Amino acid sequence: MLRIHWESAKTYTLETQTETTFQKPGAENPPQKMDVIQTTTLGVRTDPPSSNHLVQVTFTGVRGEISSGKDVMHYDSTKPDESNPKLGQAIGRAVGKSFVLVYDEQDRFRDSRDFSSMASAPGSVIGLSALADTRDVVNLFRKSLEIGLPPLAVSVGDTWTADETMNFPQAGDTHVAMNGKFEGIEDREGRKHAKISFEGKLSSVVKKDKPVANIEIAEGSTMSGVIFFDLERRVTSYSSYAN
Repeated sequence: MLRIHWESAKTYTLETQTETTFQKPGAENPPQKMDVIQTTTLGVRTDPPSSNHLVQVTFTGVRGEISSGKDVMHYDSTKPDESNPKLGQAIGRAVGKSFVLVYDEQDRFRDSRDFSSMASAPGSVIGLSALADTRDVVNLFRKSLEIGLPPLAVSVGDTWTADETMNFPQAGDTHVAMNGKFEGIEDREGRKHAKISFEGKLSSVVKKDKPVANIEIAEGSTMSGVIFFDLERRVTSYSSYAN
């Protein structure tokens, strides 16, 4: 079973690097590139009297840059006074905020809680709609930890499919159909790792009452990636995605 295992009293550190290239309509608009590195800690504790694990997810830092032609903006949450405030508003608002994911003794997800700080800002009032939007973000983060991993126990060479709807910020409900394969076992950093490859298709979910999205998922959009799952530590040590 290639499922993430949470050890109590342990803290896991996740570093996520995202590279995005986009261009506004019009030949006069140069392409823009944004590179962002986000650091997240996941501290695990027990939840007595149950045997559940509580995973405290905290966004601890972010740094990045956005470039358009010769213009470049930089941001580093550890050096806010030396960073571009507009870029900080775009990528740094989650720094210091947290929520909790609840897993049972078999590492199956059960619930999310304590995420009100994700919907709050100085001087703001936390409303039901803000909390609802925050729950979508929390669920998306949780699913990002699992994406590509097989839902059942597998052997080398096995394949599987996954079909679900995920809510992406600004894009809304998106249908994800994915095929995965357990490619083999490789040595990485002195430990055995399961190598998993996957590919899938994305499409916007059509609803009569669906609000207008800031970002539309184009028909025929695809994604692919590779995952290395540490068989000793029972966590994903490296993953790479492209779409």
